[in-house]
Amino acid sequence: MHVLFLALGATRRRAVIEESAQVVADGGRAVVLVAATRPWSRERFHPEVEVVDLTRLETRGPIRKVERALLFSGPGLVFRAAGRGPMKTFVRRAGGAYERRIASPVHRALMFRKGDDPAELRLRLIRRQVLAGRPPFDLFVVSDPASMPPAARLLAEPDGTDSPAPRVAYRYDYPGSGGRVPRQPAVPAPPSHASAAAKESR
Repeated sequence: MHVLFLALGATRRRAVIEESAQVVADGGRAVVLVAATRPWSRERFHPEVEVVDLTRLETRGPIRKVERALLFSGPGLVFRAAGRGPMKTFVRRAGGAYERRIASPVHRALMFRKGDDPAELRLRLIRRQVLAGRPPFDLFVVSDPASMPPAARLLAEPDGTDSPAPRVAYRYDYPGSGGRVPRQPAVPAPPSHASAAAKESR
């Protein structure tokens, strides 16, 4: 089974990590789409789970790389070099303020031109960079409220292929349509000595 976890809100991180690992344990393939990797920095996915960072997809291409170098990478190097002495705390705060107040707004202005719909552009990006070029997904796991709008639009707008539409679930083992997702049967635990003695006494 090929499963796409939409986890753009990052509000159910532990559940996404455990359920995507279960997909691999069941012999399937799991792809987790996140809005950014920073909220997940302390988490550890199963090695065979593919994690796709939407912000990195948005910055692909030579023009975007130059933009990030000018807005983020270059100034970041300057702030790190200046923050090695007694001014470390002040420089770190100044770097954070620069990213919030200058770099990020300029990046958003360049990314989304006037009249563009950011949601539509992200949806197009998901289709081209996540769905295209992969085997069809059997299941979409909508892991948080922030992932519901893009999931609904992906399902409502056909991708032009003959592949059947994926099932939808809010958890890996609880699909919203199409019945339960198959799971590997658990190995029964051996009977304890107490239960074995009780059976013999009968």
